[in-house]
Amino acid sequence: MRTKSFILMAVVALAATTQSCKTDPAVDEPITSASILTSKLVTTAPTMDGVIDASWEDCDKLSSTAAIPDTAMFSPLYKLFFGETNNFTIRSMHDATNIYFLVELADLTKSVDQKSWYFDPALKLWKQPSSNVIATATGSDKFGEDKFGFIFPVNENGNWNKKTCFATCHANPAVKSDPNNLIHDHFTDSTTFAADLWHWRSVQSQPSGQLQDGYVTVKQVSATAAGGFSGGRLSDATTAYPLSSSNKQNLVPTGGTIAISVPWYVLVTPTGLPAIRQIDIDNGAAKKVTAVDTNGKLTLENGTIIDPTTSTDYAYKTGTKRLISVINRGVITGSKGDVMTYANYVDGKGWVIEVVRALHTADTQWDVQFDVTKEYMFGFAVFDNGNGEHAIKTQLKLKF
Repeated sequence: MRTKSFILMAVVALAATTQSCKTDPAVDEPITSASILTSKLVTTAPTMDGVIDASWEDCDKLSSTAAIPDTAMFSPLYKLFFGETNNFTIRSMHDATNIYFLVELADLTKSVDQKSWYFDPALKLWKQPSSNVIATATGSDKFGEDKFGFIFPVNENGNWNKKTCFATCHANPAVKSDPNNLIHDHFTDSTTFAADLWHWRSVQSQPSGQLQDGYVTVKQVSATAAGGFSGGRLSDATTAYPLSSSNKQNLVPTGGTIAISVPWYVLVTPTGLPAIRQIDIDNGAAKKVTAVDTNGKLTLENGTIIDPTTSTDYAYKTGTKRLISVINRGVITGSKGDVMTYANYVDGKGWVIEVVRALHTADTQWDVQFDVTKEYMFGFAVFDNGNGEHAIKTQLKLKF
């Protein structure tokens, strides 16, 4: 009897122990952190399609809020946006070859309108909003695409580990080279340190399923001004088309004498995408603008006339037929195109973007080479319907 009772109690105890492991959050539930991103080792890669599948459920989350800081390190053009925030969540996994990220951006509005062409009836001209935001006491012109950015260290640097992106992108406001162009003046303070900058753009890069891979290094001597500088943010090497180009050309109006800027192509067969692709030009879905008259009427290569003077369809911001401003030239090859992305916008919630890159690339000079035995301090930025103004979260840590 004692033997049977002992065995029975042992079985009950084992069952209780097993059950407690299944329900103990510390054992079974993924951890959520505001500053640490843990990349889970897997043997099977997630399905990369911009949809959150079951493989992500057991991954820890980095869940935090990025904010546009009220600091002199940001351009004073952004003063109306100081304090704006964006919530985000990042998960990661890796296998023997690649590292994968799942980025979720909370965003109630899908912004995929990048400087679209509109018609100014007073001047009878086609125009685009400025790349630089215009902020005044009465309002603002915030008019761009949704974007995000990662920045990782290429090599080790103590100052970077303490400040992350504040150590590079906004390091020395007192010695900014161009006070009228503070947005783009990014550089490091060391000739031996570089940062790997990944820049996802919903309009300018996502139609190719890639983000723009670049880097930040020391200040570069300007080719246009003796003794001047052009910052240190540069693109990785490419061996094919740039990811995108401006849908813009200059034509002399019929009956006029001075060339004006007008769209280069008009998408006549809608694709649902925010950019005109090279394939749309090749298959005739986009038609070239061959003429414009002094009233702003456009003539397309197939003889179609677009007359913006008869309605408000092409009005600034509100016109429902404003013309696409970006041409996507196709998949880029070379180091600039080695980070692939898969994105979807979920109505009323925000963006879901899956990202994949090889742990190790051929560009050892400008790409971070992920060593799974190390930890990496990094920064993250969110551009919500913005061009230069962006919310940031610094001093984040990736570990494996």
